[in-house]
Amino acid sequence: MPTELAASAPSAPAAASAVALPFRPASEADLPTGTSLALTSVLALALLAVAYLLAKRRGLVTPWQRGSSTGQLEVIERRALTPQTQLVVARYGARRLLLSVGPSGTQLLRDDPSEAGA
Repeated sequence: MPTELAASAPSAPAAASAVALPFRPASEADLPTGTSLALTSVLALALLAVAYLLAKRRGLVTPWQRGSSTGQLEVIERRALTPQTQLVVARYGARRLLLSVGPSGTQLLRDDPSEAGA
């Protein structure tokens, strides 16, 4: 009986050659080289850095905040006057401040008590 089972079962090399592979094996020419992987990585990081800087320049990205966000300082509104100068309305405690922020520094333009309903 064991001889009959062995004769009816296909051998391992015959079974492997009978199965069609859905892909072809990769050759050395198909694999990326270390230089091309490094260049692709550097290019991807450069594109991410440029996208981040553009978003930061347009005010879409804010820097990380340390500490709790329940502090007394709150930026209410920010408007660009020029690419380097902007007006900022901020609330600090019970005071509302109008600030001019630019390359020469920050100047307090107006200091009003905050309205109770606002």
